[in-house]
Amino acid sequence: MTWQAGIPDTKWDKQLFAAGGHFIQSSHWAAVQVALGNKVFYAHSDGWQALAVVEYGKLGGRLYCPYGPTAATPAVLTASLQALKQLAKQQGVAYVRIEPQGPFSPKQLQNHSLHPAPRDTQPRFTWVKNLHQPDTQIMAEMTSTNRNLYNTAAKKGITFKESRTVGDLSIFLDMIHGVAKNTGIKPHTDREFQVIADTLIPRNAAKLYFALHNKKPIASALVYDSPTTRYYAHAASYSAARKLQAASPLLTRMILDAKQQSQNQFDFFGIAPPNNPTHQWIGFSNFKKSFGGELKEYLGSWELPIKPVLYAAYRLAHTVKRFLP
Repeated sequence: MTWQAGIPDTKWDKQLFAAGGHFIQSSHWAAVQVALGNKVFYAHSDGWQALAVVEYGKLGGRLYCPYGPTAATPAVLTASLQALKQLAKQQGVAYVRIEPQGPFSPKQLQNHSLHPAPRDTQPRFTWVKNLHQPDTQIMAEMTSTNRNLYNTAAKKGITFKESRTVGDLSIFLDMIHGVAKNTGIKPHTDREFQVIADTLIPRNAAKLYFALHNKKPIASALVYDSPTTRYYAHAASYSAARKLQAASPLLTRMILDAKQQSQNQFDFFGIAPPNNPTHQWIGFSNFKKSFGGELKEYLGSWELPIKPVLYAAYRLAHTVKRFLP
Protein backbone atom coordinates (compact mmCIF):
# COMPACT_ATOMS: atom_id res chain seq x y z
CA MET A 1 0.00 0.00 0.00
CA THR A 2 1.37 3.41 -1.03
CA TRP A 3 -0.24 6.79 -0.56
CA GLN A 4 -0.56 8.78 -3.76
CA ALA A 5 -1.10 12.51 -4.05
CA GLY A 6 -3.71 14.14 -6.28
CA ILE A 7 -6.82 12.78 -7.95
CA PRO A 8 -7.56 9.03 -8.30
CA ASP A 9 -8.84 7.56 -11.55
CA THR A 10 -12.26 6.13 -12.40
CA LYS A 11 -11.30 2.69 -11.07
CA TRP A 12 -11.24 4.27 -7.61
CA ASP A 13 -14.84 5.42 -7.96
CA LYS A 14 -16.02 2.07 -9.28
CA GLN A 15 -14.61 0.31 -6.22
CA LEU A 16 -15.85 3.01 -3.84
CA PHE A 17 -19.46 3.07 -5.00
CA ALA A 18 -19.63 -0.72 -5.24
CA ALA A 19 -18.67 -0.79 -1.54
CA GLY A 20 -21.33 1.77 -0.61
CA GLY A 21 -18.84 4.60 -0.17
CA HIS A 22 -19.81 8.26 -0.06
CA PHE A 23 -19.51 10.83 -2.85
CA ILE A 24 -17.03 12.93 -0.88
CA GLN A 25 -14.59 10.02 -0.89
CA SER A 26 -14.67 9.98 -4.70
CA SER A 27 -12.27 11.24 -7.36
CA HIS A 28 -14.80 14.01 -8.02
CA TRP A 29 -14.46 15.45 -4.53
CA ALA A 30 -10.71 14.99 -4.68
CA ALA A 31 -10.72 17.16 -7.81
CA VAL A 32 -12.68 19.84 -5.94
CA GLN A 33 -10.20 19.83 -3.07
CA VAL A 34 -7.21 20.03 -5.40
CA ALA A 35 -8.85 22.95 -7.25
CA LEU A 36 -9.28 24.68 -3.88
CA GLY A 37 -5.54 24.36 -3.34
CA ASN A 38 -5.61 21.56 -0.77
CA LYS A 39 -3.27 18.58 -0.58
CA VAL A 40 -5.14 15.34 -1.23
CA PHE A 41 -3.90 11.78 -0.73
CA TYR A 42 -5.53 8.44 -1.48
CA ALA A 43 -4.73 4.80 -0.88
CA HIS A 44 -6.42 1.42 -0.89
CA SER A 45 -5.67 -2.15 0.00
CA ASP A 46 -7.63 -5.35 0.53
CA GLY A 47 -11.08 -4.36 1.78
CA TRP A 48 -10.52 -0.66 2.40
CA GLN A 49 -9.87 2.67 0.73
CA ALA A 50 -9.37 6.19 2.01
CA LEU A 51 -9.15 9.68 0.56
CA ALA A 52 -7.74 12.29 2.93
CA VAL A 53 -7.22 16.06 2.85
CA VAL A 54 -4.47 17.88 4.73
CA GLU A 55 -5.95 20.85 6.59
CA TYR A 56 -3.40 23.14 8.20
CA GLY A 57 -4.16 25.14 11.34
CA LYS A 58 -2.62 27.06 14.22
CA LEU A 59 -2.16 23.96 16.36
CA GLY A 60 -0.50 21.67 13.86
CA GLY A 61 -3.36 20.97 11.50
CA ARG A 62 -5.04 17.68 10.77
CA LEU A 63 -5.52 14.94 8.22
CA TYR A 64 -9.23 14.78 7.43
CA CYS A 65 -10.93 11.77 5.86
CA PRO A 66 -14.52 12.94 5.11
CA TYR A 67 -17.06 10.12 5.36
CA GLY A 68 -14.15 7.71 5.26
CA PRO A 69 -12.26 5.45 5.33
CA THR A 70 -14.54 2.89 3.70
CA ALA A 71 -13.74 -0.52 5.15
CA ALA A 72 -15.44 -3.88 4.78
CA THR A 73 -14.66 -5.30 8.25
CA PRO A 74 -13.25 -4.19 11.61
CA ALA A 75 -10.04 -6.03 10.78
CA VAL A 76 -9.35 -4.03 7.63
CA LEU A 77 -10.35 -0.84 9.43
CA THR A 78 -7.29 -1.46 11.59
CA ALA A 79 -5.09 -1.53 8.50
CA SER A 80 -6.62 1.69 7.16
CA LEU A 81 -6.04 3.48 10.47
CA GLN A 82 -2.41 2.41 10.51
CA ALA A 83 -2.01 3.78 6.99
CA LEU A 84 -3.67 7.09 7.92
CA LYS A 85 -1.50 7.38 11.00
CA GLN A 86 1.61 6.86 8.86
CA LEU A 87 0.53 9.56 6.40
CA ALA A 88 -0.32 11.98 9.21
CA LYS A 89 3.17 11.62 10.65
CA GLN A 90 4.69 12.23 7.22
CA GLN A 91 2.62 15.41 6.84
CA GLY A 92 3.46 16.63 10.34
CA VAL A 93 -0.15 17.13 11.50
CA ALA A 94 -1.41 16.96 15.08
CA TYR A 95 -4.23 14.48 14.55
CA VAL A 96 -6.37 12.50 12.12
CA ARG A 97 -10.12 13.07 11.83
CA ILE A 98 -12.19 10.29 10.27
CA GLU A 99 -15.86 9.46 9.63
CA PRO A 100 -15.58 5.73 8.98
CA GLN A 101 -17.98 3.84 6.76
CA GLY A 102 -18.49 0.16 7.57
CA PRO A 103 -19.81 -2.37 10.10
CA PHE A 104 -18.23 -0.85 13.19
CA SER A 105 -19.41 0.18 16.63
CA PRO A 106 -18.28 3.19 18.69
CA LYS A 107 -16.65 0.74 21.11
CA GLN A 108 -14.53 -0.71 18.34
CA LEU A 109 -13.40 2.77 17.38
CA GLN A 110 -12.51 3.57 20.97
CA ASN A 111 -10.43 0.38 21.06
CA HIS A 112 -8.27 1.98 18.36
CA SER A 113 -7.55 4.99 20.62
CA LEU A 114 -10.03 7.12 18.69
CA HIS A 115 -11.89 9.93 20.46
CA PRO A 116 -15.26 11.39 19.47
CA ALA A 117 -14.67 14.80 17.88
CA PRO A 118 -16.00 17.87 19.74
CA ARG A 119 -18.53 18.20 16.93
CA ASP A 120 -19.27 16.34 13.72
CA THR A 121 -17.84 17.83 10.54
CA GLN A 122 -20.28 16.10 8.19
CA PRO A 123 -23.88 15.41 9.24
CA ARG A 124 -24.23 12.36 11.47
CA PHE A 125 -27.83 11.86 10.36
CA THR A 126 -29.29 11.92 6.89
CA TRP A 127 -32.53 10.96 5.16
CA VAL A 128 -32.46 8.51 2.25
CA LYS A 129 -35.24 7.63 -0.19
CA ASN A 130 -35.24 4.29 -1.99
CA LEU A 131 -35.69 4.70 -5.76
CA HIS A 132 -35.97 0.98 -6.50
CA GLN A 133 -39.75 1.17 -6.74
CA PRO A 134 -42.39 2.40 -9.19
CA ASP A 135 -42.95 6.13 -9.63
CA THR A 136 -46.41 5.71 -8.15
CA GLN A 137 -44.94 4.37 -4.90
CA ILE A 138 -42.25 7.06 -4.86
CA MET A 139 -45.01 9.66 -5.05
CA ALA A 140 -47.26 7.83 -2.57
CA GLU A 141 -44.56 8.09 0.11
CA MET A 142 -44.71 11.87 -0.11
CA THR A 143 -47.21 13.96 1.81
CA SER A 144 -50.41 14.86 -0.02
CA THR A 145 -49.27 18.50 0.04
CA ASN A 146 -46.10 17.68 -1.87
CA ARG A 147 -47.98 15.58 -4.40
CA ASN A 148 -50.51 18.32 -4.92
CA LEU A 149 -47.85 21.02 -5.34
CA TYR A 150 -46.13 18.92 -8.00
CA ASN A 151 -49.32 18.03 -9.83
CA THR A 152 -50.56 21.63 -9.92
CA ALA A 153 -47.23 23.34 -10.66
CA ALA A 154 -47.91 23.76 -14.37
CA LYS A 155 -51.27 25.41 -13.68
CA LYS A 156 -49.45 28.03 -11.59
CA GLY A 157 -47.02 28.76 -14.41
CA ILE A 158 -44.17 26.84 -12.76
CA THR A 159 -41.78 24.95 -15.02
CA PHE A 160 -38.46 23.21 -14.38
CA LYS A 161 -35.03 23.49 -15.93
CA GLU A 162 -31.95 21.35 -15.43
CA SER A 163 -28.59 22.79 -16.39
CA ARG A 164 -25.01 21.72 -16.86
CA THR A 165 -24.05 25.28 -17.82
CA VAL A 166 -21.58 26.52 -15.22
CA GLY A 167 -22.59 30.12 -15.96
CA ASP A 168 -26.04 29.42 -14.53
CA LEU A 169 -24.44 29.16 -11.09
CA SER A 170 -24.79 32.95 -10.79
CA ILE A 171 -28.58 32.51 -10.50
CA PHE A 172 -28.17 30.07 -7.63
CA LEU A 173 -25.61 32.34 -5.93
CA ASP A 174 -28.01 35.28 -6.05
CA MET A 175 -30.63 33.16 -4.31
CA ILE A 176 -28.27 31.76 -1.67
CA HIS A 177 -27.10 35.29 -0.82
CA GLY A 178 -30.69 36.20 -0.07
CA VAL A 179 -31.20 33.11 2.06
CA ALA A 180 -28.05 33.90 4.05
CA LYS A 181 -29.19 37.48 4.60
CA ASN A 182 -32.66 36.45 5.74
CA THR A 183 -31.73 33.47 7.92
CA GLY A 184 -28.18 34.09 9.09
CA ILE A 185 -26.86 30.81 7.69
CA LYS A 186 -23.24 30.69 6.55
CA PRO A 187 -23.08 28.89 3.20
CA HIS A 188 -19.94 28.18 1.20
CA THR A 189 -18.17 31.22 -0.18
CA ASP A 190 -18.87 32.19 -3.78
CA ARG A 191 -15.39 30.95 -4.68
CA GLU A 192 -16.06 27.55 -3.13
CA PHE A 193 -19.36 27.21 -4.97
CA GLN A 194 -17.67 28.31 -8.20
CA VAL A 195 -14.91 25.72 -7.80
CA ILE A 196 -17.49 23.02 -7.04
CA ALA A 197 -19.45 23.89 -10.18
CA ASP A 198 -16.37 24.36 -12.38
CA THR A 199 -15.05 20.98 -11.27
CA LEU A 200 -18.08 18.73 -10.88
CA ILE A 201 -20.37 19.83 -13.71
CA PRO A 202 -17.88 19.02 -16.51
CA ARG A 203 -17.36 15.62 -14.84
CA ASN A 204 -21.13 14.95 -15.01
CA ALA A 205 -21.01 14.67 -11.23
CA ALA A 206 -23.22 17.68 -10.50
CA LYS A 207 -26.17 19.49 -12.00
CA LEU A 208 -28.13 22.67 -11.39
CA TYR A 209 -31.92 22.64 -11.20
CA PHE A 210 -34.26 25.62 -11.38
CA ALA A 211 -37.96 26.20 -10.86
CA LEU A 212 -39.24 29.05 -13.01
CA HIS A 213 -42.43 31.06 -12.71
CA ASN A 214 -43.48 32.58 -15.99
CA LYS A 215 -39.95 31.75 -17.21
CA LYS A 216 -38.22 33.59 -14.33
CA PRO A 217 -36.12 31.55 -11.83
CA ILE A 218 -37.59 31.46 -8.34
CA ALA A 219 -35.98 28.36 -6.74
CA SER A 220 -32.80 26.40 -7.36
CA ALA A 221 -30.69 23.46 -6.25
CA LEU A 222 -27.24 22.02 -6.83
CA VAL A 223 -27.16 18.22 -6.72
CA TYR A 224 -24.23 15.81 -6.73
CA ASP A 225 -24.52 12.55 -8.67
CA SER A 226 -22.79 9.21 -8.38
CA PRO A 227 -23.85 6.12 -10.35
CA THR A 228 -25.83 4.95 -7.32
CA THR A 229 -26.98 8.10 -5.51
CA ARG A 230 -28.22 11.62 -6.05
CA TYR A 231 -27.32 14.01 -3.22
CA TYR A 232 -29.46 17.06 -2.43
CA ALA A 233 -26.39 19.16 -1.67
CA HIS A 234 -27.51 22.81 -1.77
CA ALA A 235 -30.78 24.64 -2.35
CA ALA A 236 -32.06 28.22 -2.31
CA SER A 237 -35.04 30.26 -3.44
CA TYR A 238 -36.20 33.85 -3.61
CA SER A 239 -38.20 34.90 -0.56
CA ALA A 240 -40.43 37.10 -2.74
CA ALA A 241 -41.77 33.92 -4.39
CA ARG A 242 -42.30 32.03 -1.13
CA LYS A 243 -46.06 31.74 -1.59
CA LEU A 244 -45.58 29.68 -4.76
CA GLN A 245 -43.79 26.98 -2.72
CA ALA A 246 -41.68 26.05 -5.74
CA ALA A 247 -38.98 24.27 -3.71
CA SER A 248 -41.32 21.32 -3.14
CA PRO A 249 -42.20 20.47 -6.77
CA LEU A 250 -38.59 21.17 -7.78
CA LEU A 251 -37.39 18.58 -5.28
CA THR A 252 -39.98 16.09 -6.50
CA ARG A 253 -38.73 16.62 -10.04
CA MET A 254 -35.13 15.94 -8.98
CA ILE A 255 -36.17 12.73 -7.22
CA LEU A 256 -38.09 11.45 -10.24
CA ASP A 257 -35.21 12.37 -12.58
CA ALA A 258 -32.81 10.39 -10.38
CA LYS A 259 -35.11 7.39 -10.63
CA GLN A 260 -35.29 7.80 -14.42
CA GLN A 261 -31.49 7.75 -14.72
CA SER A 262 -31.38 4.49 -12.74
CA GLN A 263 -29.89 5.76 -9.50
CA ASN A 264 -30.67 3.60 -6.47
CA GLN A 265 -31.38 6.26 -3.88
CA PHE A 266 -31.84 9.94 -3.16
CA ASP A 267 -29.79 11.22 -0.22
CA PHE A 268 -31.15 14.43 1.31
CA PHE A 269 -27.66 15.08 2.76
CA GLY A 270 -28.20 15.90 6.40
CA ILE A 271 -31.06 16.28 8.87
CA ALA A 272 -31.44 17.18 12.53
CA PRO A 273 -30.92 14.43 15.13
CA PRO A 274 -34.07 12.44 15.98
CA ASN A 275 -36.19 13.63 18.91
CA ASN A 276 -34.63 17.08 18.93
CA PRO A 277 -37.46 19.48 18.01
CA THR A 278 -35.44 22.59 18.92
CA HIS A 279 -32.48 21.79 16.66
CA GLN A 280 -31.55 24.60 14.26
CA TRP A 281 -32.09 22.23 11.30
CA ILE A 282 -35.56 21.08 12.32
CA GLY A 283 -37.39 23.17 9.70
CA PHE A 284 -35.66 21.91 6.60
CA SER A 285 -35.34 18.44 8.17
CA ASN A 286 -39.13 18.16 8.38
CA PHE A 287 -39.32 19.40 4.79
CA LYS A 288 -36.94 16.67 3.62
CA LYS A 289 -38.77 13.97 5.56
CA SER A 290 -42.06 14.95 3.94
CA PHE A 291 -40.87 13.33 0.70
CA GLY A 292 -40.64 9.85 2.21
CA GLY A 293 -37.58 7.82 3.04
CA GLU A 294 -35.79 6.52 6.09
CA LEU A 295 -33.24 7.67 8.63
CA LYS A 296 -29.59 6.80 8.15
CA GLU A 297 -27.12 7.33 10.97
CA TYR A 298 -23.37 7.50 10.51
CA LEU A 299 -20.77 6.97 13.22
CA GLY A 300 -19.90 10.67 13.29
CA SER A 301 -16.46 12.28 13.45
CA TRP A 302 -13.65 10.63 15.40
CA GLU A 303 -10.09 11.74 16.07
CA LEU A 304 -6.77 9.95 16.40
CA PRO A 305 -4.03 11.98 18.15
CA ILE A 306 -0.65 12.01 16.42
CA LYS A 307 1.08 14.73 18.44
CA PRO A 308 -0.44 14.37 21.94
CA VAL A 309 0.63 17.78 23.28
CA LEU A 310 -0.69 19.72 20.29
CA TYR A 311 -3.84 17.61 20.22
CA ALA A 312 -4.48 18.30 23.91
CA ALA A 313 -4.00 22.03 23.27
CA TYR A 314 -6.50 21.91 20.40
CA ARG A 315 -9.11 20.13 22.55
CA LEU A 316 -8.58 22.59 25.40
CA ALA A 317 -8.95 25.55 23.02
CA HIS A 318 -12.20 24.09 21.71
CA THR A 319 -13.54 23.58 25.24
CA VAL A 320 -12.68 27.16 26.25
CA LYS A 321 -14.31 28.52 23.09
CA ARG A 322 -17.58 26.81 23.98
CA PHE A 323 -17.86 28.81 27.21
CA LEU A 324 -16.88 32.19 25.84
CA PRO A 325 -19.71 34.72 25.38
